[in-house]
Amino acid sequence: MHVLAHVDAGRIPASCHEPSWIRHVEGALGSVAARALGEDVAVLSARITTHAALATLHLVAALWDTPERVRAAAGRDLAELSRREVDCASALVALQAAPELALAEVVRAAAELEMPLLARLPKPPLGDVEARLGSLLDAVSVVAPALERIELAPPLARRGRVLPSSSGDRVLVGAPGIAGAEAEHVAWQAAHEATVVEVFARAAGPVNHEDVERRAIGLLRSRARRRDLAERHARWLATLDVGALGPIPDVDDGSERAP
Repeated sequence: MHVLAHVDAGRIPASCHEPSWIRHVEGALGSVAARALGEDVAVLSARITTHAALATLHLVAALWDTPERVRAAAGRDLAELSRREVDCASALVALQAAPELALAEVVRAAAELEMPLLARLPKPPLGDVEARLGSLLDAVSVVAPALERIELAPPLARRGRVLPSSSGDRVLVGAPGIAGAEAEHVAWQAAHEATVVEVFARAAGPVNHEDVERRAIGLLRSRARRRDLAERHARWLATLDVGALGPIPDVDDGSERAP
């Protein structure tokens, strides 16, 4: 996610480009142009032209759960790895079959080079912020019943993503207090990503990104209205660029339960 936060893919929906994160990192590590990452970002920015291609590259972030596992496989190309050498076999299988495999190697190599540098970033005190986030997540969980566990990925800032894992889908959101992310926004972003997971799970067949986003937004908004959380949901939604999705109808699936 750190590498992809530097890649300007225009208005492609899967974009993770985050200038606030870039500024945050450069304040501690210096200009990206002076690091190897600068050349890798130039390659990726020039060659990523579709939502599907960029979404495929997100799978690199799902391959391993720990730096130790990353380093253990560092000497082998993605095409050569076996399922036992990664933590998410489905992500590896998808990448090995994808036309973006060479670009995935660029993302992987760039991430491996940046990993020791990121370890030098100052660790902000998150105790009070995480406690507030926990309270906010409890509040929004009544309208996002699929929201169970989230992982903080600071490079996402005010964005969120869903990635596969060996134990089910992972919801990634930014970290409050870093790169402009506020706890309230992060909580609602997590609720949205969990609702996206729910919509995918209910789909009877293949669905495209726009349809999933429209239904997830409409469903969460309808539930928020029933729980007197409409104003808070509206504040979160107003921060998003959803014009390309067109009209977003309410979705009342009857799944709400009385408290």
